[in-house]
Amino acid sequence: MDELTKIIDTSESLFKKYGIRSVTMTDIASKLGMSKKTLYVHIENKQDLVSKIMQRYISRNKEMCLCIQKEAKNALDELLKFSLYTQQQVDDINLSILYDLKKYYRLVWQLLDDFNRKEVLMMVETNLKKGVEEGLYRQDLDVSLVSRLHISLMPILSNEDLFPINDFPTQQLHREFMRYHIHGIVSEKGRELLKTMLGSLDPRGKLY
Repeated sequence: MDELTKIIDTSESLFKKYGIRSVTMTDIASKLGMSKKTLYVHIENKQDLVSKIMQRYISRNKEMCLCIQKEAKNALDELLKFSLYTQQQVDDINLSILYDLKKYYRLVWQLLDDFNRKEVLMMVETNLKKGVEEGLYRQDLDVSLVSRLHISLMPILSNEDLFPINDFPTQQLHREFMRYHIHGIVSEKGRELLKTMLGSLDPRGKLY
């Protein structure tokens, strides 16, 4: 593993645990067992570091989504696997990261926002079209409208004024959001298949 990868891995781990703003470059250097001078050989500043972490995060998400699309048996299988993957991401992150990005790292936040508005939107649209064609989603579904509604609602989940974390735990919030989406789009055929699939994919009923 090269030095830059070690720096990105360690920094990402610290940011996920404590948030971005509360972790200093001194903290990162100390955790890595190197001097700040050595750290700055590989990165320009904290903004550059956060940007590199986000670029890798987006790249990995693209790869995972393409893998899920390729391996999924049908649109519903694809949607459930997307959702489980997203749930794992949610479980693994300190929501203060989103707040820090929006307030202190606007350019990096824009990278994530662009990814959601373009790449994720296209994935959702593709999944909806596929589900309608397979008869698993409602035939009267307005794909363009529903995909945009879904994407536009996602950022609201991180609004702590609207959803205080003590009242609405992150896992519960994401689970209910996806239930709302899935049960709103499936046909009767899709609903029956959903029951069967969840028996093996989600045996403890943690999701849907």
